[in-house]
Amino acid sequence: MPNPVLVAAVEGGGTSFVVAVAEINMQSNNTQILHRAEIDSSHDDPNRTLEECASFFRNHKNISEDGYRALGVAMFGPLGCNAERKEHYGRILPTTPKKSWRGVDILTPLVKACESEGERGRKIAVKIDTDVNAPAVAEYLAIKADPTATSNPISSLAYVTIGTGVGVGLVIHGQPIHGKMHPEGGHVPVQPLEGDNFTGYSWGANSKNPFRGKHTVESMTSSVALAERLEQLQGEEGNSSTNQQNLNRSCLADLKDDDHEVWSHAANALANLCVTLALVTSVEKIVLGGGVMNRNGLIEKVRQQTRFLLNGYLGDLTDADLSEWITSSSYGSDVGLMGALVLAQQAIAEEAEREKATVVPIKKLKQIAYGAGLWHGFGLGLSAAYIGICLWARSGKSSSRR
Repeated sequence: MPNPVLVAAVEGGGTSFVVAVAEINMQSNNTQILHRAEIDSSHDDPNRTLEECASFFRNHKNISEDGYRALGVAMFGPLGCNAERKEHYGRILPTTPKKSWRGVDILTPLVKACESEGERGRKIAVKIDTDVNAPAVAEYLAIKADPTATSNPISSLAYVTIGTGVGVGLVIHGQPIHGKMHPEGGHVPVQPLEGDNFTGYSWGANSKNPFRGKHTVESMTSSVALAERLEQLQGEEGNSSTNQQNLNRSCLADLKDDDHEVWSHAANALANLCVTLALVTSVEKIVLGGGVMNRNGLIEKVRQQTRFLLNGYLGDLTDADLSEWITSSSYGSDVGLMGALVLAQQAIAEEAEREKATVVPIKKLKQIAYGAGLWHGFGLGLSAAYIGICLWARSGKSSSRR
């Protein structure tokens, strides 16, 4: 295998896709991004978005004489990421709230664009996972590679992204969690703050979301939910000029007050999630990312509310304990893309393991066949000798010599 190898990576989001071409040194794990681009996906035209991604990869395919070695895709969900379920693998599942993306085949057009043609053409290694599981693996590996990142070795990590929606990726004993589907922690219920009459975002009213989107993490703390809550609060305050406007999520960025009531509700919902993760998985590290977490002071509010809700059940957590346990992403806004690159690297390593597993049995079979041939030849030799002795005895020559 050439080193370094050329890989393609995709981070797929509801408003944009980030695509990149990178070189990865499989021995040192060093990654160098050569080209990257951001592609609009807010128009809800999957074919257009995927074709623009494919075009990007076709344009950079000739950087290496051997072409792309692997493709890693970190994609919004719900997503079919179990390769054993071929009818769903690489596709957006029908339960996604993004109607135009339901059932869309993500992998086929991307793989076709990345694979080489002609005599040198070969299939590339491919790995796809959610846009939260992949970053969770990237964060976990970064911590494992840096002994100073935490005072104690960890075996589990949760990555939570808070933006248009809320997603949760889980790594337990070094492996991302898959099962009946994949973690969807953004839809777990929360205990609202006392006196809160906001039940959740309007998206949940006619959806198939668990709990019908009422009092869940996503319905209370996503950017959509916070914008709707702000609109409700400003309406109650009688701000007619604002009340007449059709507020969108940009109003959150315009909100200068870091201690505004909406951030208390956001922190409470996220603290509920942290407590749930801790009690269900006993997770050793919780990484919070996404656009909403850019708000100054929000992560500290989450930590303090988490301690309040735990009520001492996990012991006396100091501020230092909380700061080490609940952290920001080490990759910042690039965590999703780094997750996709990690998937590409893992795809190459897993393919090499499969090839090795195939070569070993073949070699073993050859050894067995060789050994069997020797024993077979030895057996034939003995048989021939025995027959010769018998024939010699019958000829009478043996008796004449007595």
